[in-house]
Amino acid sequence: MNIELVRTYEGHTDIVVAVCALNGNKFVSGSDDNTLKRWDVGEEGVQNAVMTYEGHTSYVKTVCMVNDKHFVSGSFYKALKLWNVDLPTAVRTYRGHTSRVYAVCALNATMFVSASWDKTLKLWDIFCDDAVRTYNGHTDCVYAVCALNDEYFVSGSRDKTLKLWNVGEEDAVMTYEGHTDYVRAVCLVNGKQFVSGSDDQQFVSGSDDKTLKLWNVYSSTAVRTFLGHTGCVNAVCALNYTHFVSGSDDNTLLLWNVDLPTAIRVISTHCVYALDKLDGYHFVSGGDDNTLKLWSFSEIPLQTVVTEKLKDGVGNDTTNMIESFVGTPHGKIVDTKLRKGGKRRNRKSKKLNKRSVKKKFRKTRRKSRKSRK
Repeated sequence: MNIELVRTYEGHTDIVVAVCALNGNKFVSGSDDNTLKRWDVGEEGVQNAVMTYEGHTSYVKTVCMVNDKHFVSGSFYKALKLWNVDLPTAVRTYRGHTSRVYAVCALNATMFVSASWDKTLKLWDIFCDDAVRTYNGHTDCVYAVCALNDEYFVSGSRDKTLKLWNVGEEDAVMTYEGHTDYVRAVCLVNGKQFVSGSDDQQFVSGSDDKTLKLWNVYSSTAVRTFLGHTGCVNAVCALNYTHFVSGSDDNTLLLWNVDLPTAIRVISTHCVYALDKLDGYHFVSGGDDNTLKLWSFSEIPLQTVVTEKLKDGVGNDTTNMIESFVGTPHGKIVDTKLRKGGKRRNRKSKKLNKRSVKKKFRKTRRKSRKSRK
């Protein structure tokens, strides 16, 4: 798999510690400058924020899209805020945690979960000011949370464990042990929504012990440990069914295959605090240099556009533009004439194959008749 830096976005005045994909090739970032900013991927050369969201009075530590029009952020100053993507001021403020809010994830279009230094997780309805439920079980600060579906979620803590939760139960369903330091990040990796009772659901965690671990939902023992980072692992993000990327204090991004214990690619960059996938071909990182970086990934190396003279299938010369670019996993043929020509050739070849099969059948039929005589 190939990874390329596409663009760098500047605008924050402090480190970027949170990033979240929005609909329509947009994303939002959260920073220790107390603001959130919205960015547009679609316009080439545009590297300035489309909108700045102000209202938090302390560091913004987490952000997550809840539905098409709204996202939620959490801050150092205990508060969570609901935002409309098109408005610069918060729609609603949620209070209930007694310490810093470090992570948030959406369960569905109206419900989300927050994780805090007060050792708890809380379930919220976007239309209510107070938490619906509080989850107790971790013995230290909760740094990470990831939804498996609208009923189950996983959390990671400074107590070095991860826990599986059901939204309807206040006690954890399962505890995962294996990390030897704080668990900073957790991510669903295989792209399939978790189904209760399924054995093949997996997630990845990242830790201050410089490792990542792969877990099956219904097993408390890690399936695999990934070694390669030389600093704390702050963020992890799934790219497809088999690959994920992690970011660390060691100023690198590492690309992993879920079946291999060592990284398959190392990319030097900023100290990475946040990662999120935008679409099938891009992801974003946020770092200590106050910037965000847009990355492309594809199954084949990126190439420049190549022009070739080819036959279009009916004897005419045509110019075929073959391009390999982010947005097409295997490249595509742009020239419509050639595409049609290819179809004609395929039809012709099929006819020829049919004729040859008929000829062979006739010959064998004649032989069988002669043998009977």
